[in-house]
Amino acid sequence: MLKENIKIFKNKNFLFYWSSAWFTSLGDSIFIIALTWLLIEEKGSPLVVGTYLFIVGISKMVFILIGGMITDRFNAKHLMIISKIIRALLIFILVGISFADDLNIWLVYCIGAIFGMVDAVEEPATITCRTLIVDKEYYTQSMSLLMIAGNVSAVVGPLVGAGLVALGSTQIAILINAGTFIVSVLLLLKVTFDKQEDIKVNNNNILQDAKDGIKYFISTPIIFTMAVFAFFANAAVGATIVSIPFLATDKGFGVEGFGLMNTGIGVGSAIGALLFSLWIIRNPKPYMTLLTCFLQGIVIVCIGFTDHILFLLLLFALLGLHETAVNVIAPSVNHTIIPRKLFGRVISVMILVMSGSVPISQAIAGWSMEWVKPEVVFIYAGLLEVIAAIIVFCLPFVRHYGKVPNNVKVSRTSI
Repeated sequence: MLKENIKIFKNKNFLFYWSSAWFTSLGDSIFIIALTWLLIEEKGSPLVVGTYLFIVGISKMVFILIGGMITDRFNAKHLMIISKIIRALLIFILVGISFADDLNIWLVYCIGAIFGMVDAVEEPATITCRTLIVDKEYYTQSMSLLMIAGNVSAVVGPLVGAGLVALGSTQIAILINAGTFIVSVLLLLKVTFDKQEDIKVNNNNILQDAKDGIKYFISTPIIFTMAVFAFFANAAVGATIVSIPFLATDKGFGVEGFGLMNTGIGVGSAIGALLFSLWIIRNPKPYMTLLTCFLQGIVIVCIGFTDHILFLLLLFALLGLHETAVNVIAPSVNHTIIPRKLFGRVISVMILVMSGSVPISQAIAGWSMEWVKPEVVFIYAGLLEVIAAIIVFCLPFVRHYGKVPNNVKVSRTSI
């Protein structure tokens, strides 16, 4: 099931795609630090920063279904390239207006809304492009390599961004993001599809396209069930993440403890990404996702009952490890099931369903900690994930998905 394999590193198309992802994620990590500081410097209000991020997130959620339909109609690589060019142009505009004596915050909000709309197209296009250049048996390995890029960028990017801002070069830090998009485009131009499987939808109108994607999502039990399960699993993790600083404070560890806990998650996530980048799961199954989430839920519950800092750091490292495993296995399972001609639309519906619980759970967790200790949030969040995994695992069509019945014989000539 778990086999060491480095053949993916011989796939030139993936290496160009992966390198492009490195530059994009690095630039984004620098950009968010620089932009946040720019808004604080100009407006001096955390509400402005929160509003900007809210607008980006909401516009993405509103347009994600349209983004999936567009992905199914046009070449995925071309959509990625166009999206990155638009984002680079938006950054140039943002830098230009930042030199004004009084930063027009409404223009910044408009740019954020366009960023969200572009992301709504680029995310399903990026996923689709990966499935066109990587064989199914390498889905988990390719996901882990992309996570390595994201993890490293999440460490290096803020350091570079903060360093440039400290030197008084906030606009330069923002412009670097535009530069990374340009480099990313040049790398994507090197990517070619050996078999043009980018099936386009030409006969149906947009409304019919949306109906087709939603219909497949609802009428395919394994996809629908795993997406609903992810709704609850992501809710549990979302509540956990927002509760970490309050846990550190409640335990008396302060900001240092908060930093160490996040470092623990990062270390565990990096270990997991490295593991899955060298070893591949050729045939990921839904039960693997459920088992990983079940164990992750137990880890979260244990955090709620632990007081010693070293044990907490170990548990947070395990949390990061399991989160990486889930983010590698679960998408790989889904991507092997969804038909190519519906891929963008179905993925968009799944993103909407699976991520919709996060802001809700985080709001509930924040509200509940006015009355209960953060440890209680961890315990109940962990139990939610454990119970959800058990319930879904009890469904036969999920538990046995992909298994060959005992009464079915496979001849060697048919392999």
